[in-house]
Amino acid sequence: MSRRALTLVIGLCAIWLVASASAAEAHASLRSSDPADGAIVDAAPSDVTLMFTEPPDPKLTVVHVLDSSGRQVETGPPQPVPGRRLQIREGLGELPDGVYTVTWRTVSETDGHVTAGGFSFGVGVSPAGAPPPPGGGAGETPSPSPLSVAGKWSLYVGLSLILAAGSTGIIAFDGVLPRRRPILMTSSSLAAGGVLAMIVAERSAVGVPLGDLLSSSAGHRLVWLAAAVAAASLTGIVSALRSERLPAIAAASAAALAMIVRAIGGHASGRGLVWWNVGIHWIHVLGVGLWIGGLVWLLVVVNADAARERGAQVRRFSLIAGIGLAAVAATGVLRAVDELGGWGKVLDVLDSSYGIALAIKVGVAAALIALGTVNHYVNVPSYASAGRAALRRTVVGELILAAGIFALTGVLTGLPPAGGIHPMMTPEPERLVVTGHDFATTTRVRLEVTPGTVGPNRFVARVTDYDTGEPVPADRVTLDFALQGNPDVGSRLQLERQPDASWAAQGTAIAIVGEWNVAVLVQEASGSIQIPLQIIPRVPPPVIDVSRQPGQPDLYTITFSSGVQIQSYVDPGAPGVNQFHVTAFDASGKELPLASTRVDATGPSETTRLDMKRFSRGHFIANFDLVPGSWTFVLDVATRDGSHLSARFRETFQ
Repeated sequence: MSRRALTLVIGLCAIWLVASASAAEAHASLRSSDPADGAIVDAAPSDVTLMFTEPPDPKLTVVHVLDSSGRQVETGPPQPVPGRRLQIREGLGELPDGVYTVTWRTVSETDGHVTAGGFSFGVGVSPAGAPPPPGGGAGETPSPSPLSVAGKWSLYVGLSLILAAGSTGIIAFDGVLPRRRPILMTSSSLAAGGVLAMIVAERSAVGVPLGDLLSSSAGHRLVWLAAAVAAASLTGIVSALRSERLPAIAAASAAALAMIVRAIGGHASGRGLVWWNVGIHWIHVLGVGLWIGGLVWLLVVVNADAARERGAQVRRFSLIAGIGLAAVAATGVLRAVDELGGWGKVLDVLDSSYGIALAIKVGVAAALIALGTVNHYVNVPSYASAGRAALRRTVVGELILAAGIFALTGVLTGLPPAGGIHPMMTPEPERLVVTGHDFATTTRVRLEVTPGTVGPNRFVARVTDYDTGEPVPADRVTLDFALQGNPDVGSRLQLERQPDASWAAQGTAIAIVGEWNVAVLVQEASGSIQIPLQIIPRVPPPVIDVSRQPGQPDLYTITFSSGVQIQSYVDPGAPGVNQFHVTAFDASGKELPLASTRVDATGPSETTRLDMKRFSRGHFIANFDLVPGSWTFVLDVATRDGSHLSARFRETFQ
């Protein structure tokens, strides 16, 4: 493969990773919450507590709690929980019964990465009717931006060249480095420009003013990094203008300091044994600087006029590069295993965007090591006799691969390490399961209906031999639905064969509350078999919206899956004699005739059944004495066609 083709392949790999890296569970992912995702609580909580896998930055954390109408019900900005760095608490106002969605966005204090997500919970009702929250429960991390990757690439290249000039350059080449001034001036500019690009990219990702970012805990790491890089760049410029050893050593020391500051602000500080991980990571980047940074200086040396006379120095560099390579390999393995979550997760490396990027980086590094081996054992020993052409060609190949590794490192540091992913545990969806067999007891059917409520469901049928339990080699499986007591209501659903030998389909065959007869028709090459089943679907919980207008009672609108709505309110909502109103509407918005209405009102001291009087066909009213405190109202209305609708809501009166 030609050098240009090799460069193109590595560049495309890095670009592909930036563009296609899925928004995975975050660096500061949501470990758990109180209330939990999908929880149903009887009493309204006074706050929502979120626990993350890394400390969230309170200044850069936003938490919103929305009711089913999209109105924010939190009382102020989120606050850290004293003594618990991983937790953030959001205060809530008085919450009536209903479904609530929590959306959050935070920045990790550990590595400065942005994460966001959401979840829902119910007060007195199931959150199943809530719209899906943005992102996953655990949260999502935006893919690293091209500016962020370019900034990190520039930073790593610049620091490596400065470090190598004052270490490898002195030890291997006695400090006599051709083109010293332009290379050091360029590397100093690359390092400074890289950290500025990282700050701009971080501000864009967080979406806050620059001052707010830099005054936050995550911003403090960037400030320290900028200060360390500024010192490295300034001393690098001084070293470029003065060829003495002392400025070169000072510049290399400043670059090493900037590298450890960067390690502290990265993935290494996000897990246990922080200083061990940071130390290992620092040794890793120092080894990269000695080895790969030194390759640039080796290339300018072998291209110089007096290159042939520097054979001893070339051999010395080869020894130093070998030591640096050993350090990079050993520490790289330790860091990779830690980031993946342990030795047991190494085989699952391709299960995450981080793992894919890491695997590509390892592949490129293996090619780089192979070229370095050729140099060490073939080209360097024959340097004096065979000349510099072979060594130069191999070094150029190494530098092309090294540039790709720096780009891949920029991508890796913007992706969540697989070992740091702690997805929230969400409850399994409820389902109905019914089983049956044919009259001749030759075939069994196990039918799963998820979520098992009236409306859309997923139907999964497993058709097996009655005696052996092995899947039946059916050609077609069909479900015929019929509503008991109403033979005109029915439908058919054709199931599709699945890879696990089951049969499945999505449909709304169960659209009415009641008992359904389901005939499972199994067609085989030799004939067909019919298996009868019965299903009684659950009624999905209603969705409750609350409308609040100044000077008006709070209006509760309870919407059922059929589209029927019940509106209820307490008028005037002040201590003393009040009227409780209940009105029903059909799916078209017309008043729905009711046969009866029953309301139980539980106040601060007792439960009372209200004496509901008919006001119109679908409107009932009751007078009752209201005392201050929290009240719960349980409604049970019967329509003229015999259907029953039940709901409840809670309201606090002052």
